[in-house]
Amino acid sequence: MADAEAQDQFEALLVDAIDALPEEFQRVLEKVAVVISDDGAEVHAYGQYYGDGVARERYEDRIVIYRDTLERDFGHSRELLARQVERTLRHELAHHLGWNERGVGDLGL
Repeated sequence: MADAEAQDQFEALLVDAIDALPEEFQRVLEKVAVVISDDGAEVHAYGQYYGDGVARERYEDRIVIYRDTLERDFGHSRELLARQVERTLRHELAHHLGWNERGVGDLGL
């Protein structure tokens, strides 16, 4: 599969994950950049949240979804990859909403 095609397919999975969110969370994401990166292996992560949360607006909020590590670990199954992209997005969104790592874990994310 061509790299551009793989990027398009991954982007489609992320769009589907955003569309699967309840409407109120989709509205929250209207103010948060959601970007795809291939630097996940460097940071040993599937995703990261950058910012200071929904309650403050000192910094630009951003969610990074790491395509390289997600595809490496879940790319053998499109269904599994789609589920993990959605889980990762929800995990990082929970950080934006104020949960710390332990709290996000308690949410099952």
